[in-house]
Amino acid sequence: MMAATWLMLLENFHYTFPSAMKRIALLLVALLTAGSARSQTDAKTDLLGQYFKGVELAGPPALRRVDAQVNFDWPEAPAPGLPADQFSVRWSGTVQSPATGRFTFITESDDGVRLWVDGRLLIDNWSDHAPTEDKSPEFMLEDGKRYDLVLEFYENGGGAAAKLMWSGPSTLKQLIPSFRLAPKELAPPGELDVAKLPPDTRGLVGHYFRGREFAGKPALRLDKEIAFDWGEGGPNLRGAGEEDFCVRWTGQVKAEKSGTYTFIAEADDGVRVWVNGQRLVDAWVDQGATEHKGELKLEAGKSYDLVMEYYENSGFAVAKLSWSVDGAEKKIVPSSALTPKVIADKGQKK
Repeated sequence: MMAATWLMLLENFHYTFPSAMKRIALLLVALLTAGSARSQTDAKTDLLGQYFKGVELAGPPALRRVDAQVNFDWPEAPAPGLPADQFSVRWSGTVQSPATGRFTFITESDDGVRLWVDGRLLIDNWSDHAPTEDKSPEFMLEDGKRYDLVLEFYENGGGAAAKLMWSGPSTLKQLIPSFRLAPKELAPPGELDVAKLPPDTRGLVGHYFRGREFAGKPALRLDKEIAFDWGEGGPNLRGAGEEDFCVRWTGQVKAEKSGTYTFIAEADDGVRVWVNGQRLVDAWVDQGATEHKGELKLEAGKSYDLVMEYYENSGFAVAKLSWSVDGAEKKIVPSSALTPKVIADKGQKK
């Protein structure tokens, strides 16, 4: 019988029998995962591991390989050509859920670690520390669906360990098995090369900063629309957590038809909007979710520079950009009308 079939049977066995038998099934799954599953040349399992000299994940990787699982306790260098200390790793790929329900992702690390699933930063312990277990908030997964996963790790000095586990419905805490993983090269979260985006890309460039001064290097991502209601949370990108962050969205907006456009920015807290260099909204204050409006005549088919700035101080976080044409019903500015473009904040008509 093919190893993948055995793995699926054992996993079903794990859901059916009592806890003692579940542990036996999990052990067999792990053994088969480490052996048979990797022996199949057509099996798209494991994670892509990129290993770097230094702790900054900088420059070209010194080593690229696929790792069956993230289950390492290195007594020395992780591979020839890499140091035993002062190295870093980025694992990337997809993870497939075995069931529908709330899962907890768990890392064990020495030293720093951070984990993104489906673009959300779930674990962030980017510090020197002894072996430490970190748990994510519960995260809803759907049976059989695949989610992008990026795990970053660095080793500064002393011991070096990195493990990635999960627990969930009928799933005891365990290493994520390789047959649930598939390697995929993903851009580091918070990094976006706008120049390399396909010409038909739609949306805006979101520049996410820690603090409210737009200072330092931002995390970048492509946002299809500005329609965020983070509740008491936040974007959870590197550099922008749940409180005290700011965002600058930049790009171009194309008018659907000629007419007077009312741009409506809803924000909690501060917000500013420029279209074609004209400031239409300026409400740079702490506030509950409030709408602010500004009007401008636009021509059908013509593209105009668009910049929206937003900051969140504390409490609830909301940022939305809608429009209305000639008094029609408002709607979120759709991604089909937006094109990403990096626009410097200087030179705007403030």
